Amino acid sequence: MRALIRIAILSLWISSPAPAATLAFQNFGQEIQLLQQQNHYVVAGSGQAVRIANRLIVQVSPALERAALAQRHSAIDQVTLLFEGNRSKYFMLTLTADADLSAVLEDLSKQENILLVQPDLLQLTQRAHTLNTAAAPAQDFLPAGQRNQLWRHSRGKGVKIAIIDDGFDLSHPALDSTQLAFSFDTETRSLTAAPLHPRDWHGTAVAGVLFASDQPGRIQGLTPDAELIAIRQPDSWTSNTLLAFHLAALAGADVINCSWTTPLLLQPVADAVRVLAQEGRHGKGIAVVFAAGNEGHAIPARSSEASIDDAIVVAAADAQGQRLPASNFGYSVDLTALGAAVESTAASGGYTPFGGTSLAAAIVTGTAALLIGADPDLNLSTLVSRLRDFTAHATPTPATPYFAERVNAQH
Repeated sequence: MRALIRIAILSLWISSPAPAATLAFQNFGQEIQLLQQQNHYVVAGSGQAVRIANRLIVQVSPALERAALAQRHSAIDQVTLLFEGNRSKYFMLTLTADADLSAVLEDLSKQENILLVQPDLLQLTQRAHTLNTAAAPAQDFLPAGQRNQLWRHSRGKGVKIAIIDDGFDLSHPALDSTQLAFSFDTETRSLTAAPLHPRDWHGTAVAGVLFASDQPGRIQGLTPDAELIAIRQPDSWTSNTLLAFHLAALAGADVINCSWTTPLLLQPVADAVRVLAQEGRHGKGIAVVFAAGNEGHAIPARSSEASIDDAIVVAAADAQGQRLPASNFGYSVDLTALGAAVESTAASGGYTPFGGTSLAAAIVTGTAALLIGADPDLNLSTLVSRLRDFTAHATPTPATPYFAERVNAQH
């Protein structure tokens, strides 16, 4: 497995942004224009700020091999596989320093067996966490008796949970017994996922919900016997997101936790989630769990990762089952779980308040892992149905309007 992973990440590196006045590319069949403003770009119409580099993300049919792709344009300096499914592959093309990014993009878009071409974009990633200083020191993530019911069948043994986040302090006393299956840092291209900056705390808090060992008066992780695939991704380059998903699948992930969203949903990311959900786990489907976000608004179609149909999207409720005012909602939300703040593991070695849809997504991730541990043959559709049963019990009051919206949208 590690050999395959090393091949997948071989020679992948970040290069400096290449100058270009205006860029246009296709995304879900619609044209997006990027307008240059000093050292960054903005998306025309929305004003969303992004950065680019002299790299392209290219989706190709299986018939087009890597070596042949490298010959498609003289400006291509390096070709790196990012993600692969049964019906297509995604490559990153690193261009020569003097390449005209817009011209190369347009040229490649017209060529046979090339299905999609986009610039490699960096967006501001939104961690789906809300701070609440009145956090409960210890909190049952599931209703009384429900975790014990699940634990009678599984504590996560044999299940691999991938967390894609900003770093993981596994030296924390509550996490030092975590079974680490694989770790990788998309920023440094190294086989570690430890936090590198003071702002890298979110992943450690997510890990605490799942893997924290029993400490007096502190949280007990939902899946103490599961294995962790820790992938540090502190940025949102499209290339890094695709690579993170690819590595999680190669490492054998059964569930992937993404307690974050970006402001602009890009087609390659949605496509990768679709492939994981439909083809992953030997055809049974990998559960890719996204937080709904904490802006308190309805989620528009194709607006962020929380609008992906093939993802499991989780909103947040309080202890009484009422949707938190800050939690996003909408037709794409599948489940709701506890989002009222608790104390989870901190990268400093202590504990930190942690709540919102990040917490809710982590709880659903853990519940999914326990259900898979009890029945490894569960396919994704059946898994989601069973998750709905558990979260319906977790939120007994009619907390949200979006369940009705989702049903109405399907008829």
